[in-house]
Amino acid sequence: ELNKKGYLNGHTPFSAMVAFASTLAAVLNQKRYICLSNEASANESTVLNDTVNHQYSKSYEFEKDFNEYSQKYLLPEIEYFSLLRPLSELQIAKIFSLTPQYHSVFKSCNVGSKQEIWCCHCAKCLFVYLLMAAYLSDEECISIFKEDMLNNAELFPIFMELCGLSENKPFECVGTREEVVSAISLGIEQRLQTNQKLGILYQMYLEKVGAIDLVSLNDIKEEWNGEHQIPEHLLQLVKNKVEESFK
Repeated sequence: ELNKKGYLNGHTPFSAMVAFASTLAAVLNQKRYICLSNEASANESTVLNDTVNHQYSKSYEFEKDFNEYSQKYLLPEIEYFSLLRPLSELQIAKIFSLTPQYHSVFKSCNVGSKQEIWCCHCAKCLFVYLLMAAYLSDEECISIFKEDMLNNAELFPIFMELCGLSENKPFECVGTREEVVSAISLGIEQRLQTNQKLGILYQMYLEKVGAIDLVSLNDIKEEWNGEHQIPEHLLQLVKNKVEESFK
């Protein structure tokens, strides 16, 4: 009844359940690898200066714990890892920005999930919008989300939480505060260089912080998180994709 009124379900450790279900699937299909898409940003605490992480089951800590449990109590030959773990959200977004054939169909919004839409009023929508705006034009972003979120001043409180200017991050699966600040800086810089008008959220941010730190695409390309459990022979595939996308 509450779902029908628009309430969301409480958070379950969904990724943990997927880990166990995938292990069963691996056994039945005689597969060795369980390959995920959990990014490094899942490791950051939701609560500032604390260890409260609402997406613990997507974190590297869980990945290590699950592999240890699996090898001890389930099947030692099965390996559970994420191909995205070494990458930042900005690297992932850059790679994805170059695949326009998927821009009209991907979604990352819990509120609009049952209707297959972006609600354009939640933290996940705004986070993904800021990531895409770092590499795409306003017109391209609006074509994806169907709204110009950068010109919605009502989203500024969420904007503040995402970039670390409020104490806590939203309890949503979003990137790190540092990544959001870099995405904002890239988005502003791109628009200033091409003489595009800055959206209201960008303008309010500049009024708040004074100026942006310039972000180098080469520095983003060179980012690499060493905390992963990817088999050595697959690592080069990830590195090659990053190199290819930042040419």
